[in-house]
Amino acid sequence: RYCKTALKKLRLCDVSDPVIQSYYERFNDGTTERQLYAFHQLRILLTRVIESLILIDRMLFLHDNEIEPSILGLFDPVVSPRCYVLVAEKL
Repeated sequence: RYCKTALKKLRLCDVSDPVIQSYYERFNDGTTERQLYAFHQLRILLTRVIESLILIDRMLFLHDNEIEPSILGLFDPVVSPRCYVLVAEKL
């Protein structure tokens, strides 16, 4: 039922129950679950690094264009890695 509701909300094709069941049986092994777990752990681990690299890249771009940027923390970084704001003023 969840699958049909999700597909309907995403406006994707209508899938029959036997097709859904076949996909469930095909991918319901321990390997797929372990791979998804590993992927999510890696994503969580690299999120802060990637966000920092993006912020530094933007900061260097502004600095190269003679704009002095500064980085301010908005809220707790435990909540989200996107807790910083880049503030710049062109003189």
